Amino acid sequence: MPLVVRRLGGFALAGFSGFAVDAGLTEALAGLGISPYLGRVFAVAVAIAVTYTINRNLTWKERRVPVPGRRARYFAVSLVSIAANYLVFAAALVALPGLRPVLAVAAGTGVGMVMNFVGYSRLVFKNDQAA
Repeated sequence: MPLVVRRLGGFALAGFSGFAVDAGLTEALAGLGISPYLGRVFAVAVAIAVTYTINRNLTWKERRVPVPGRRARYFAVSLVSIAANYLVFAAALVALPGLRPVLAVAAGTGVGMVMNFVGYSRLVFKNDQAA
């Protein structure tokens, strides 16, 4: 399988898994009466851990040599992209009162996905060794 296909497949798997965790937890916490704005903060933290594990072990597995600061860079890239994602999420909830949180999460995911792929490939899992 070509490397680019495996990377895109791994990134898609990580993204779908992260989205399922993020949207599922946000929706579940909102169902328990927790503000979706607050619940999403918790859900995103869990989703970042899930996507890091998948991306490290599948998407960029040939680049997983120990690199000081990699987890911190992953978290930083994730925070920047989730900030944009969260702004779209919050704007959707404000603009469309009564919108289910899961749909608002979906609205912000596209922006975050592009930002994550670029950031992870260029700043986190850059070619630290010959691939």
